[in-house]
Parts: sequence; C-alpha cells; structure tokens
Amino acid sequence: MGFEDLLDHKCNVYHVNSDETSLGFGVETKEFTYSDKPDIENVDCHFNTNRTESLQQTDNANVYTVNGKVNFALGTDIRVNDKIVDLSNGLEYICEIPKQIRNHHLIAIVHRTGAGKGAL
Repeated sequence: MGFEDLLDHKCNVYHVNSDETSLGFGVETKEFTYSDKPDIENVDCHFNTNRTESLQQTDNANVYTVNGKVNFALGTDIRVNDKIVDLSNGLEYICEIPKQIRNHHLIAIVHRTGAGKGAL
C-alpha cells in the first residue's frame, strides 16, 4: 500500500488574493479575498479523523472551532491562508503554514470557526 492509497478524499484549493485600496488621506489598506473558481480542483488528499473541537460561549453567540490536519502529495501547491473545501461535505477550512514531511508528503494544519446556530 503506497502513500497515494492513503489520499482517499478530494478537495478544492483557493489561493488567497490581496488587493490594495486607498481609504483616502494617504491611508492604504489590503483586502483579502478568494476567487469564485478554485485555483486547483479535485486535489487528492486525506482529512485526518483526529481533530480538536471547542465550543466557547460568548455574550452574543456560541463560537465553535475545529482544528485538524490534511495530508497532500509532495508538490501540491498548498500555501498559508488557502481555503480548502472538502468535496465530500462542502466544509471550508483555512490552511496554516504547510509542512513538508521528510521530503515525502505535505501536512497542513487547517481550522474553521463559526458562530451562532448552524454555523458549522
């Protein structure tokens, strides 16, 4: 059984885009967005089942946070702050800095946060 057999899930990857705009009076700001079309479609990956979940009650809403790991083949164009969409259920995650493991594969820590009823 090879590593490619472990990659039994599919996802779409959206790279973050930044646009600089002027607020006037010499104040510049950056706006970060994702395009509507994925930058990479149907990427072979594996969403690990070991993940941490937390629920925090705040004054105006409950905040639910999920942290997990996703495995990718070496050479997959995964970057920090990419949006990764699990094609099996449509859940969206934001990627932290991907790590190359022994020049064999990539692991990305991903997280998603939602507030209120039904946010996740």
